[in-house]
Amino acid sequence: MNAYIALEKYIVKEEKDFGVGVPVSLDEDIAKYESTRKKNVKSYNNWLMINIPSSNFFLDISKPVNEQSSEVSSILMNKEFIMSLFIHETRIILNETEGKNSGKVVREEVNKILEDFVKEKYESILKLNSGFDLFSFVNSKCINRDKRKSSALLYNHGIKGIIYKDDSDERYLLFNAKKDIEILQYRNAELQDSKLII
Repeated sequence: MNAYIALEKYIVKEEKDFGVGVPVSLDEDIAKYESTRKKNVKSYNNWLMINIPSSNFFLDISKPVNEQSSEVSSILMNKEFIMSLFIHETRIILNETEGKNSGKVVREEVNKILEDFVKEKYESILKLNSGFDLFSFVNSKCINRDKRKSSALLYNHGIKGIIYKDDSDERYLLFNAKKDIEILQYRNAELQDSKLII
């Protein structure tokens, strides 16, 4: 999917209330005018046309969790994601079953307990009112409420970033821009007094 970013913002992470990453826009005009320039002075505005992953792999900050894309929903219901998010509860379950004798019956019993646990936790996640609430919940589970770690956890399980709106446009916050941004074209134009000269 094509998007745009001002050259000086390329691979520069920003911390938001809902994650840490590189914000990009689908609107080229916004990228053009986000370059640093001085009023009443001629300057060049430099921006990039880039390719980013499909919006289906981004958590929409304003949508309820149960209305996210099917790709995001699949990630959220993934056993490994749930177990990493609820790591302490998972360890308790595994420690309680560790003392039992090994064998096929015990493994099946442990797998059934874990399946029920994952289903219960997924259903509780589905009740969250927005993508923002989900990120806040994930962040509450991270040591020191580190937004970088929360963003990395979501990224490591397949969520590429966050879709959000700001004053100017819908934006995409990419958690790992170095891996997920492909530069398609370098663009520039001369500006004078903050107006594009064609």
